[in-house]
Parts: sequence; C-alpha cells; structure tokens
Amino acid sequence: MKPENDIVVMFEKYRQLSESRTDTDKLAPLQHGGGGGTSDGMEARVKALEDKFEKIDGKLDKLVEATSGLKADIAFVKGKLDAMPSSETLGALRGRVESLPTIPKVAGLLAIAVAVIGIIDKWPVVVSAIKAAFANP
Repeated sequence: MKPENDIVVMFEKYRQLSESRTDTDKLAPLQHGGGGGTSDGMEARVKALEDKFEKIDGKLDKLVEATSGLKADIAFVKGKLDAMPSSETLGALRGRVESLPTIPKVAGLLAIAVAVIGIIDKWPVVVSAIKAAFANP
C-alpha cells in the first residue's frame, strides 16, 4: 500500500469518527489564524482533558497498588532459581542414581550370598561328595 493511500484511509477513519460523535461530544472548534486572539471552546477542551486525566490518574494509582508486591515476589523467585542446581549437577546426580543397584541386582547378590553360606555350612558333606565323585569313575 502506498503512503498516500495510508493518509487517505486515516483521514476517512477520522471523518467517520467525527461524524459518529453526538452533539454533546462535539466541542466548539478553535479559530485558525486571522489574529483574533481568541480560542473559543478552549476552556471546554481543557476541562474535558482534565476529567479524562483524573480517570487515568485513578487507574494508574490502582495499577501501582496492584503491582507493588511484584518486585519482592520477583526477587524471591530469582533467589529460588539461583539456589537451584545446574543442569551439570543434575546430570552428575542422574549418573550416580543410575549406577545404584536395582532390585534384580540385589536379589542376585543375595542369592549368591545364600549359596555361599549354604556351601560353607555343609562343607564337609560337599567335600565328601566331591571325593566320592572322583573316586568312582
């Protein structure tokens, strides 16, 4: 779109907005040039601006009041984030956890321990069984 078309579109929107205003919304136009030195309707315009500013000022006060605790909350969250472990630390911890024995590993080790204890407990019987096995070919 050409810049000239943008200006035309903006002017058309302004014209439509001006026409849609009610008579109570319309203010007396300012005088242009001519050296008359007066600006009829200026008091009404200033009053309208002051009224709108009061509304905006009230809204800003409410906004400041609503966001007053945000700085402390953000500082708290930042402190918590700074205290959290880094990804490198978590990676090292994950490696250590993965190297811990699992239930099947523990069960296997326990079975081997029980077998060794059983063999030690019955050692004389085991030795005589081995001797008997090699003695009778």
